Amino acid sequence: MIKDAGKYFGSIMMFGFGLLALYRWQQTHLIFFLLLVLRDFVAGYFFLKREPAQLKSGRLISITAYLSSAMPLLYFGSDHATKEMLLASDILAIVGFLFVALATIELGTSLGISPAKRSLVKSGIYKWVSHPMYVGYSLSELGMCLVNPLNAIILLLSMALYYYRSTSESALLTKIS
Repeated sequence: MIKDAGKYFGSIMMFGFGLLALYRWQQTHLIFFLLLVLRDFVAGYFFLKREPAQLKSGRLISITAYLSSAMPLLYFGSDHATKEMLLASDILAIVGFLFVALATIELGTSLGISPAKRSLVKSGIYKWVSHPMYVGYSLSELGMCLVNPLNAIILLLSMALYYYRSTSESALLTKIS
């Protein structure tokens, strides 16, 4: 029996999301999707190296977590966005994914999609922001609304899922702390 089979499942999922993001980047040529490729491949690598969870979340939150990780793949591109809108979108994507990158590096082997108690990180960017990944995703996804206003619907759903994930993670982390 594999001790932490979830890390292999998570890694495969993230590599799959990365390939889909690469396809979306080829369709749209938006930096958002290229950065999503990088995020997904890096996350897939860290999942393989992660430490086992001391406490895991339930199935509903796990499904929600994977769903919200795939949500960015749904954003629409646009042939009608101005150069200024595309530039603003790119800037928000870069700043947002900078938050995500810093958080990923800080989490290292504690990284996971669904909430689990591995270790509590309170250094680096986590000194100032409790959930920097969700802040970063929200910023970068906000930029997608500049490209296509229909993306606001996806953003609202993503924000609701991030809120649910962050409250679930916080509750789980306080159970053992």
